[in-house]
Amino acid sequence: MENKCFIGYKILVLQKRFYYDKIALKFENASITKSWLGWIHIVTNTGFSRNKAEKRRILMSKKLICLILSLVLLSIATFAGCALPASKQKVLKISLSGSPQPHEKEYIVNNFIKGFEEKYNVKVEVDFVSQADSIKKIQSEQESKNIVSDVLLVDTANMAPYVNGGWVEDLTDIVKSSKVNLTSMFDNSIKKDGKTYFVPISFDVYITIANKQALKYLPSGLTEENVVNGLTWDQYADWAVAIAKGEGIGKTMMPANNTGSQLLYPMGGLGMAYGAKFPEFNSASFKEAMGIIAKMAAGNAFYAEQDQYTAPTDPLKSGAVWLTFAHMGPVGVAYNAAPNEYIIGPAPKGPQGAGSTAGAWCYGIQKGTKNKSLAEKFISYVLDPKVNYEYCTQMGGLLSPIKEVEAILESDDVIMLAGAKMLDTTIISGVPSTEYTDWNAVKLLYHDLFDKILTDKAVPGDQFFGDLQTKLEGLRK
Repeated sequence: MENKCFIGYKILVLQKRFYYDKIALKFENASITKSWLGWIHIVTNTGFSRNKAEKRRILMSKKLICLILSLVLLSIATFAGCALPASKQKVLKISLSGSPQPHEKEYIVNNFIKGFEEKYNVKVEVDFVSQADSIKKIQSEQESKNIVSDVLLVDTANMAPYVNGGWVEDLTDIVKSSKVNLTSMFDNSIKKDGKTYFVPISFDVYITIANKQALKYLPSGLTEENVVNGLTWDQYADWAVAIAKGEGIGKTMMPANNTGSQLLYPMGGLGMAYGAKFPEFNSASFKEAMGIIAKMAAGNAFYAEQDQYTAPTDPLKSGAVWLTFAHMGPVGVAYNAAPNEYIIGPAPKGPQGAGSTAGAWCYGIQKGTKNKSLAEKFISYVLDPKVNYEYCTQMGGLLSPIKEVEAILESDDVIMLAGAKMLDTTIISGVPSTEYTDWNAVKLLYHDLFDKILTDKAVPGDQFFGDLQTKLEGLRK
């Protein structure tokens, strides 16, 4: 007679001897099934004569098999208890607003987020949405009390609805427990009534980058060293016009795409170099600054397809653009791809010095999340100086808002060092989006001005600036 028992070992008892023929263990979802385990085939009736001694030997063999099976089952239970079933793995949902470039998305998902998943043995689901859609999405979740997103990534320019609407949790205690020192540059955006609602993970200023092929067109008396130390805005404009004249095509760029617009930031920095506030349209200082754009427009210096881009990375890498004043993240991506091809310099200077806006990307926790504990762990994770340094470098060389990261910087962190150096010598303005009802509408006013200058190739009259200022004031809270 042949008896079969499906457990995991195939044991043959033949001619008073038994052998282990096969061990096949397979673990799946911490439960024991036949499909896991193979089988044990016990042959106890082999046709031999069964005297008392033979029967005793068979009985002993059965006892030994039972002992082996008990040990096998105990081992299975032990190993199965160590595995965390996928169905019980915690899931953190993060909503990232903005328009990251493809390589940035890849790093965020495959490295930055992956590091958190591995550290806490959790799953993170990332949803990339535009700034406008993010505001609508979170507002809807708050109003319906159906909270889907646990953690939010928001830029300071679009932070007002989240803070003023009470959509995010107070992070004051988490920041204190992290024991890191954050810059106070963005307190007007991330704080309210003494409480911290977002933590900045990166920020950037605007710097100059030039392709070395453009050096031959530098105005008389200027050298590469002048670019590295900082040109004046007049010298920058003259250089841009000389490049266009020499190459027969404009190769200087402003980020002129009005979707996810970034144009007001370099224009604002230019204005501050002449003494203007940010934002502002009708001051004499700002009007004078716009003469720089008019000079470049009159000299056909601008890249013809600049209205297709919110960042100069791709045109720089393709060689279509040789000169630009842009925020350091996209500039850093182009530079790091071919550092021997470019020169990095600070923001150009005007009568009042160099000027630049500075915006930050910040994480917050949505109010009402059922995943608050895990979300708090994520906030602590992004505040780790080592994690933050890696993030800033991989995103092109952004500046870290964590002061402890400064000690980690190395000599080859060219973009980060150039930006950090500017902080001590440049007129810096944060993004006062919380003072306006619709910051995107403010952005479009700068587009109207830029388009007018490019069309007329001249600075508009006072009436045009006055109308823009009136519209700006109408957006103020």
